[in-house]
Amino acid sequence: MFQDRINREDAILGSFRLRARGNVARRAVASLPVLLGALALVLIAVVGILPASASGDVAQADELIVGVSGETVPSRLPRWHMVPAMLRLGFTSAAVGTPATPELTAIRLGLSRNLALQTAGLPSCPIADLYAETSEASQRCAGSLVGRGIVISEVTLPGQAPVTIEGHLSAFYDLGERQPRILAQVTSSGSLPLTYVIPFTIYREPGVFGTVLSVQQMRFIAGRCARGHSNCFSQAYTYKGIYGHISKLELTLDRQFVHAGKRTSVVSADCPASAGSSSATFPLVNVDLAYGGISRSQVATRRCEVSAPRRRRHRN
Repeated sequence: MFQDRINREDAILGSFRLRARGNVARRAVASLPVLLGALALVLIAVVGILPASASGDVAQADELIVGVSGETVPSRLPRWHMVPAMLRLGFTSAAVGTPATPELTAIRLGLSRNLALQTAGLPSCPIADLYAETSEASQRCAGSLVGRGIVISEVTLPGQAPVTIEGHLSAFYDLGERQPRILAQVTSSGSLPLTYVIPFTIYREPGVFGTVLSVQQMRFIAGRCARGHSNCFSQAYTYKGIYGHISKLELTLDRQFVHAGKRTSVVSADCPASAGSSSATFPLVNVDLAYGGISRSQVATRRCEVSAPRRRRHRN
């Protein structure tokens, strides 16, 4: 969906060439598009929101910079059947020319059809339990835990200056109203101790990205501040609509469990290599981010190797 996709490696190489030739100002004017791309990448690195994975993809459209990262572990996978795997995915979001983090109104994460999510057999964790302040609530949801991650965001409480916080993400499975979801509970500490939940609805669709995790209304997300903290207005105050300024989100889905007497995994994967080929390159994750009436999309394309088939044991 991007009209002007920037190649990160070319931009970085271009910036090094400008510096080596010693006439930065003159060359910058002559090569303005390349320089802007390089400056955008430098901006991401400076504010600390570049994806940690070296396989991250970054693109710029207008004043928005979106990055996406993703990988499966292991990367060597069978050709014809799926096996348990761990999935890491994430995105970054930044704006050029302003220190403020742009506000996300919706998030859509498309997963390759070569990945499968298995949730049947997992206990459901009600969203109300993730807002409770007692430790027993989190213990009741321990069986629903499917992953972990981090969220870096800019939060502004009424009457206060914006604060950049890093929150710990715990992902739980929920089957509220017969609709499967992954509830991303985000908790922060320090100067602004908050708890809020990003509810990703899980659904299937045809096409390259067969499984989708989607949250359509970021502005409806509510949260609570730690009881009695000095930066909170009152013990009962509930904050809503302030959690969309996300500069970085990383999520790792990794959970194995027993269902119907068999050991299974939340994430399974295979390698879509054609017959006779030992590897394949395929689109792993598609991230669609909506900013009000504007949307941006970016795909993480990855390479997998075909694992050797297991040899059958012959009985004597």
